[in-house]
Amino acid sequence: MLRFVTSYWGCRVSVMLGGLIAAAGLSLGMVVTELYQVYLTYGVLTGIGFGLACSPSIVAVEKSFSRGRVSALSVVVGGVGAGIITFPVIIRYLLEEFAWRGTLLILAGIVLNLCVCGALMKPSPEDKEVRLLPLMSCLPLRHPLFLGLCIANLFWSFGSTVIYMFLPSYAMSTDTSFESAIFLVSCVGMASFTSRMIFAFMGHDSTLDSITSIIFPIGIGIVVTGIFPLLFKDFAGQIGYTLLFGFYTGFWTTFLSQVSRELLGPEYIALGNGYLMFMIAIGSLMAGPATAMLVQEEDDFKYAFYLAGACLLWSSVIMVLFKFKKCIVIDKPEVKSQETKQPLIEGEVVPEKEKNSQWYDDGIFVEAVITSV
Repeated sequence: MLRFVTSYWGCRVSVMLGGLIAAAGLSLGMVVTELYQVYLTYGVLTGIGFGLACSPSIVAVEKSFSRGRVSALSVVVGGVGAGIITFPVIIRYLLEEFAWRGTLLILAGIVLNLCVCGALMKPSPEDKEVRLLPLMSCLPLRHPLFLGLCIANLFWSFGSTVIYMFLPSYAMSTDTSFESAIFLVSCVGMASFTSRMIFAFMGHDSTLDSITSIIFPIGIGIVVTGIFPLLFKDFAGQIGYTLLFGFYTGFWTTFLSQVSRELLGPEYIALGNGYLMFMIAIGSLMAGPATAMLVQEEDDFKYAFYLAGACLLWSSVIMVLFKFKKCIVIDKPEVKSQETKQPLIEGEVVPEKEKNSQWYDDGIFVEAVITSV
């Protein structure tokens, strides 16, 4: 749906339409009386709206900046971190003053500002020149390394959703006050915003092809998985954990679009981001029910964080494996002679180089990683 709207009407229409749908979902959630109606309005309708508004914002930046694209993307997605910092406190205040129905109505008014933001996205001349692909095109999934990115994104989404959902509850189970538990979520946003700004200043030196940024996510994943029970013994340790996690998530989300562009080419950013967002949605959808059953069975929140840490660690391992694989390929002399900056998918037909030894080797590599998963 996202790629269909973006391809035919552009990023401006997609963002404005998403803002209207999300605001409608929040507004209707205020008047419903049954639980299933909450699922349909506050859940499904609002989720569709945010999905239509999120990815086109990244695509618009991709099309508008030929130089300093990494820095621009980092600043744009830094808004996510800023929102995580402010909205827990705002929503807490709104709930105390206006109850949950009034809070949903006010949030709907805030979300309507997406229409204003979308109206500012001036269409580029390139939008009319891009040749459309079939609605259910699977061309990006024929690229082995992009398929690996999708798998890693699924694990990352699962683990991150678990932490976002159960962090306050786990903190309160260790005798942390409710206000302090909410502050922990804001700490995640602070660290996430900081990491995005750091990579914005780093610019092209911070791409995932650099060795430091390849090693970084797996190191953070090991730290998050291994020492969080020790950190949660006191409030200062809990803040330290949330700062580590926020810095990690800021790093990951900043370069999803950059890697998608690197693998597929600029013409297929919308299509690639659509698949990445789909994997995030699947991971988020599975994380809540699966982790809730685990917590109910074990009667301890720490098992939820063990599961989340394992997923984050495995997503980092997959990314490191695939990026090392790509770096090894780039370093080969015969590959350097090719036009590596051209999109790896051209037109509606898979090019012949998909059938060469390099793509064959990548396919075997992907199959081995998927089998290990």
